[in-house]
Amino acid sequence: MIKRISFSVVIILVACLIISCGGNKKKETSEETTDTLKSVNKIEIQTNKKYTDIAKFVSGMPVDEKSELYELSQTASFKTYVSSSDSSWARFEKKRLAKMRTWAGEEISDLNKDLKTLFYPFSGPDFVHAYTLFPKATTYIMFGLEPVGNIPDFNKIPKEKLGDFFSALNYSIEDALSLSFFKTIDMSKELNSELISGALPVILLFVARTGHEIVDIKPIDLDKNGKVKVIDSFLNLKSEASYNKGAEISFIQTGDTIIRKIIYFSANVADGGLKLNPNCENYFKNMEENVVTMVKSATYLMHKAHFSIIRNTVLSKSKAFLQDDSGVAYKFIEPGKWNVQLYGEYKGPIALFANHFETDLQEAYAKLNVKPVSFQYGYGSHSVVLVARKK
Repeated sequence: MIKRISFSVVIILVACLIISCGGNKKKETSEETTDTLKSVNKIEIQTNKKYTDIAKFVSGMPVDEKSELYELSQTASFKTYVSSSDSSWARFEKKRLAKMRTWAGEEISDLNKDLKTLFYPFSGPDFVHAYTLFPKATTYIMFGLEPVGNIPDFNKIPKEKLGDFFSALNYSIEDALSLSFFKTIDMSKELNSELISGALPVILLFVARTGHEIVDIKPIDLDKNGKVKVIDSFLNLKSEASYNKGAEISFIQTGDTIIRKIIYFSANVADGGLKLNPNCENYFKNMEENVVTMVKSATYLMHKAHFSIIRNTVLSKSKAFLQDDSGVAYKFIEPGKWNVQLYGEYKGPIALFANHFETDLQEAYAKLNVKPVSFQYGYGSHSVVLVARKK
């Protein structure tokens, strides 16, 4: 009897041991599966260290010790550039960007919500104002007369020329930081010099200074159907030969998981220019609807009869647009189609554009509920901001 009981106890103990081991094995498997799922679900975005370092370097920001540019970042010319850049950006942030950011949060938060595309005609390389007002866009479509140029290659710039490079870069963005716009005539000289090629270096500077890292930079062209196609290399072209050529810059905010992109290309968008360039005209025709458009310091081109195609593109493709008085002339904004909110004060264009005075816009400022604006936007010291939302 004693033997039988002992045998039974052994059987029970073995059974318990098997069940216990099985339970532990199941638990371990469950934990391993969870870890695997975490790994699968984790979004890992690979940034391009070389391009990010170049963007930081041209913006006067520190680069990693392992960077190819680290040695150059220790030169006296770079350290001088860092000091002047940091001071300029601190003033720029306090004087304009912080105020724009606050205003955008209060007045156009609805336009930023789920914003897919910001269309910024006549922008040149001015990414910084576009991003400050519309930080939620996933795509920024920008163009200007300026060729896209090339990614700076510091292997081809002698050390003794670095000071000249930084001086030229500082000079090229000086107007944008102090006046809120680029001067087209100045840019044609500044961005096509021996040291700085095209708009791309300035765009990269702005991307880095707004807290982003570069994911990729691709040279692009517009094909006959108006589609963006990637080409083999950047072409150092000028004037008409540069039209339709550009760059697609993918970037990401540090710590974010959303990849955004800038599509910049060179183009003459006067009606005559587009008739000779169906590739670009088809690009505008194929552009998605319900974009938000931003216009600033556009030399009153869309006031003119021979800029009707781009003007009609803005009016037909936009669910809303934000502009100064140099954008779409007030007479083209039909009250039955748009809800208009005015900001600032209208005292007419600066002397250079005096012939574009708008009596109807002056009357609108006198009649409508006009809100204040605390930052400079466009030409002159008196900001004119108009936000139109499609009814």
